[in-house]
Amino acid sequence: MTAVAELDDITGLLGGLFGGGSDGSGPDIDPETLLRILEIISKLGENDKNTELLNALRPHLRAENRPKLDRAANLMKIMSILPLLRDGGFLDGIFGQRR
Repeated sequence: MTAVAELDDITGLLGGLFGGGSDGSGPDIDPETLLRILEIISKLGENDKNTELLNALRPHLRAENRPKLDRAANLMKIMSILPLLRDGGFLDGIFGQRR
């Protein structure tokens, strides 16, 4: 199966989940937007060198400080996807128009 066919299958599945479809019953999911969303989701699952450093520090922290480390790691992940959100147009209207 080609990547385009797989993308069409995923688009159809998500369209069915969200009430969309080619029969006009709801909004179709744009394949390009779907690719951007999948890229963002995959980026969230990755560990960069900063989160790996935080994870390496975990055993050396007291138990009461570990939740702070978790919050810092989550913020780093959010910061890493902001450029993808901006470039994908997902932040348009929130922080002003894209330039």
